[in-house]
Amino acid sequence: MLKTDFNQHLNKFVKKISDLELVRLLKAGNKKAFNELYERYWEIAYDIAYKQLHDEDNAKDIVHDVFIHIWTKQEQLGIDKSFIAYLYTCLKNRIIDNVRKENFRARQLDRLRQTLSEEDHSMMDDLLSRELEDQILLKVNSLPDKMKEVYRLSREEELSIDEIAEKLSLSPQTVKNQISNALKRLRSSIHFFISFL
Repeated sequence: MLKTDFNQHLNKFVKKISDLELVRLLKAGNKKAFNELYERYWEIAYDIAYKQLHDEDNAKDIVHDVFIHIWTKQEQLGIDKSFIAYLYTCLKNRIIDNVRKENFRARQLDRLRQTLSEEDHSMMDDLLSRELEDQILLKVNSLPDKMKEVYRLSREEELSIDEIAEKLSLSPQTVKNQISNALKRLRSSIHFFISFL
């Protein structure tokens, strides 16, 4: 009970004292002084970081890092005039570092994109084209025998529907149906293959 009363009085006292007095207490390791500074300035620091970065998570991380720095370096804090000015300087430096890192990453990504020359793209297109041809050949080979024969006469030998009908002793409508069904099967298989690229 006595400890609770003491803590309540200490909390009220901490809320009434100046930033510089809180810094003095912080330098002596007083966590309540740190918590009070955090409560007073976290939101302001976050607003500044967010306006510069336009990223909530990044802004929160930077403010968090700044306050961790203040806590871990409490004994060496060189604050003699204004805690706000010190906080702002730390925040500004962290934001600049963050922007530099992001810009560096963006430049690295641009360089990587530039190294993928047109030759690389052309080679990739050739590989994909060959792969697609292989997939079509596999699918054609898996067609029922009569459908496969009609398809090959139409596409590979470029015979007309009437020529195929005469050669295989089929009606022209049957040939049309066989070609149509073969193309439907091939399209669905090609669509399936392309969706994996």
